[in-house]
Amino acid sequence: MYKLYARNQAGSMAVEALLAACGAPYEVIVLNRKEDGSFEDFFHAINPKAEVPALLLPDGSVMTESAAMMVHITEQFPRAGLAPMPGEAGRAQFLRWQVYLAAALYGSDLRLFYPQRFTTDANGAEGVKARAAGMMADEFAIYAQALGDRTFMLGKLSALDIYAAMLCTWAPDMEALFAAHPNLRRMYGAVLENDAVKAVWARNEM
Repeated sequence: MYKLYARNQAGSMAVEALLAACGAPYEVIVLNRKEDGSFEDFFHAINPKAEVPALLLPDGSVMTESAAMMVHITEQFPRAGLAPMPGEAGRAQFLRWQVYLAAALYGSDLRLFYPQRFTTDANGAEGVKARAAGMMADEFAIYAQALGDRTFMLGKLSALDIYAAMLCTWAPDMEALFAAHPNLRRMYGAVLENDAVKAVWARNEM
């Protein structure tokens, strides 16, 4: 049994959707924030950074970092066919774009919505936010160009597409993003045609 420590509409959403799509046995523990914005005290023992998601594996060990979780889950459930396995065609591109989404787009999103975390200048948050918005637009454009005419980056639904779809929901203006990149709209709609993913989106109140 996997235990996913989560918050609705946060980075845990893609991990939850992948667990569901793989048919993995899992439980979601939705964390509450205290008045000061921090998570409940017990969570710090699970993840010292007190960030979601955190994933308790069946062996009792803990994983953090959503992209790493998704790579690991696909390896544990290869029959689900949601990622090329080591040695298979497409594996390098799967890893390339999974890390790109996490390091580039996810990072820009954090700077956009939590700019105060990235500056010691009390007046610097707006500059951080503006730069992050520009970087996010450029990073989505790079991903969209690589996607091209395909519906899914690797030719069929993979964990990569689920992760990308989650990140689309974090765009400052999702409709503007899709207007600029219709192929991202096509990818997003196709991801949500998967019943397991659709159900997780609904639980997350998307």
